[in-house]
Amino acid sequence: MNGRLLQFSGVALALVLGAGMPAHAVNGQVSAEYAVSFLGISIGTGTMVSTTDGTSYRTTLNARVTGVAAMFAGGSGTAVASGRIAGASAIPVNYNVEVHSGGKVETTQIGMADGNVRSVVRNPDKPPHTRATPVTAEHLRGVVDPLSAGIFIAGGTGPVTGAAACERHSRIYNGVVRFDLIYSFVGTRQVEIAGYKGEAAICSVRFEPVAGYRADRSDIQAARRRSAEVTLVPIQGSRALIPARISLTTGYGTGIAQATKLDLNPGVPAGPAVPAGRRVSAD
Repeated sequence: MNGRLLQFSGVALALVLGAGMPAHAVNGQVSAEYAVSFLGISIGTGTMVSTTDGTSYRTTLNARVTGVAAMFAGGSGTAVASGRIAGASAIPVNYNVEVHSGGKVETTQIGMADGNVRSVVRNPDKPPHTRATPVTAEHLRGVVDPLSAGIFIAGGTGPVTGAAACERHSRIYNGVVRFDLIYSFVGTRQVEIAGYKGEAAICSVRFEPVAGYRADRSDIQAARRRSAEVTLVPIQGSRALIPARISLTTGYGTGIAQATKLDLNPGVPAGPAVPAGRRVSAD
């Protein structure tokens, strides 16, 4: 059980880190707090704060392994994504991640331009597994980072929590692996969370590995068959939505990342978004 718990802890916290603010034509700031559990056992927490001035965005997420999981592999991580807004889409510029675990620190910095990866700096710089499918230059075109992939915009003029909320196919690169997340509309549901009460859109999510993985890894193939679902709630005054609940069913049980507090009113307009930390060159 310990290994299984830790495996889900990493997956669930990664999903929380992918729940960025939908940057749209809304000025100001939104925030969310998440609790992560597996088989009803608390294993992690996450906090997101995101700002936009209508032309640029900056999202910061902090995650920490807690509870039983922390007894075996305590750790924490911070991810920051920034970029510009083009219509209803986010165009990432910088993505920085810092993970602390077991007394070690790992960092990843990705520089992007026009949807294409321009630079990747990892410390320590671990070579890919000899049997991993190579990540090619083509794989790094037309992609987003995991945090910017959390931008949800309902297209058209229909209900914000209707089918348009789930019409997306995200091509994601995290500095090591390329994968796709393919969403499908399931329906709507009434939800009540601190900070929001009303209708939510329910999307099923399918994981598709692309490159950077070992083809002989049974867990990767199993991930393609797992059942995942995302609950989206709207940000006030926009057609943007934010993940309020993420569930992932594995062969060992179901894990949940649940928002415990939401602030979905952008409020006072924020100033220009400024990328955090050292800027990654996109040259």
